[in-house]
Parts: sequence; structure tokens; C-alpha cells
Amino acid sequence: MENRKRYLRKYRPFTQAGIQSSLSYRADFLLYRLGDVLTAFVTFFLWQAVFLSSPHPELGGFTINQMVIYIFLSFLTTELSSSGGTWTIGEEVKDGSIAMRLLKPINFNATYLFEEIGHKIVSAGILAPPLLGGMILYQVCNPRIITFNILNLVLFLVSILFAYLINFYFNVCYGFSAFIFKNLWGSNHMKNAIVAFMSGTLIPLAFYPHLLGKILQIFPFASLVYTPVMIYMGKYNIIQLLWALFLQVFWIVFFYFLSKFIWRITIKHLNVQGG
Repeated sequence: MENRKRYLRKYRPFTQAGIQSSLSYRADFLLYRLGDVLTAFVTFFLWQAVFLSSPHPELGGFTINQMVIYIFLSFLTTELSSSGGTWTIGEEVKDGSIAMRLLKPINFNATYLFEEIGHKIVSAGILAPPLLGGMILYQVCNPRIITFNILNLVLFLVSILFAYLINFYFNVCYGFSAFIFKNLWGSNHMKNAIVAFMSGTLIPLAFYPHLLGKILQIFPFASLVYTPVMIYMGKYNIIQLLWALFLQVFWIVFFYFLSKFIWRITIKHLNVQGG
């Protein structure tokens, strides 16, 4: 217990730095969030047009009201589970500042993790109350759409935590390629587009061809957005729920050890630029 407290005390400054960084650039932070909110509304109007033009009340197992909840929940889940590890590592390699991080006698990955936790505290504090609170109120006032279930909410929050850890270690693994390629700007945009497609952010996986949807649900990217949202909406039975949570834990462990393996290989190729 004492060792754990000492460990947390060691990395507390990184969390504080993450909080201060978010608060120092408030205008930049709010503009990014505003852009994301506008994207969610554009997605909503797009899906509304799709449902209104269809003769069927349900598409892919979703009604139009359920799709509204899916859209805004997926937006919130994406924000809370996102990780900037790839971008941060790439930028620090490019400008040489990664040398200062490497000189510190602490765990390299943990410095990024605790710094991002600081950013997440600010993001969650700003976005979660109005969005999640609004959706819960919407459900309570319209129980026929999706009945609010406190257990689903708790499991949703647990699943988001798992989703963030998957995303963090995946992005760290990808970011280590900057030790070799030096600049990840273009490939990072490509990676984000692929993840958005495979995670259910753009289109719920239930709308994909049956076999493709089943395959994508096994991939780690479905665990980032689709799984938490489907858990909250009560779309999984008990077997599907346990399987989904198991997959999330599996991918956390997988990318955690993969990051250590890639680190041992790529650190030999690091050539610090700038500085």
C-alpha cells in the first residue's frame, strides 16, 4: 500500500501538468470541443435524413430515437477514451524534447499516462455532466425509447476506462514508430481515419455486413467506442456483455506487453533531432 502511494506521488506532477496545460489553453480546448460537438450534430442530421427516407421504423436494430442516443454517446465515449500518445511522442521526437523525458529516472509510458489523466479530468469535468446528464434525463422522460439502468451506466463507465487504456497503449505502440520514421503526421491522420471506421464512431457496426461486423467486433477498435455505447444502451445479453468486457481486458494486456516489446526494439533506433 505504501509503495502504491509512493508510486502515485511520483507521477502526480505529470497529472497536475496535464490539468494546467488544458486550463492554460482554454480557448484552444473549447474551440476543439465546439468543433467536435458540431460534428456530432452534423452526424445526427445525416442519420435523421437516412431514417426519415426509409420506410422502416428500425435500421440495423436501431430506431431513430435510439440512434440519437448512440450518436451523442459515441461522441462522448470518443472524447473520454481518446489518446494523444502518438501525436505527443511524434512531436517530441521531431523537436528533440523527448530527450528530457528519457533522462528522468521514471517509467517512460507512465509519464504520458498520468499527463493524459490530467487532460481527461478537465475533459470529463466539462463534457460529461451536460452530455451524460442530458441523455439520462432524456431517458427518464422517455422510458419507452431506452429504459435508464444504473447498472448499465456503471458498466459503461468501467468500459470507457478499459477503452481508454486500450487506446493509450495502442497509441504508444504506434508512437514508438516515430523513433524510426521521425515524423508521424501523415500516418497519424490515416490511423485515426481507420480507427474511426472500425470502432463504430462513424457507422455502428450493426450496419455493416453481418460477417464483417462480427469480425470487427473482435478487433480492438470496436472496444474503443462501439462496446461501451452498446453496453449503456442495453443491447448486449449477459453472455455478450461478459465477452465484450473480456475482449477489452485482453486487448489492454496485449497492447501493454506489445508496447514493452516495441520499446526495446525502437529505442535502439532513436536519433534525437533538434533540442
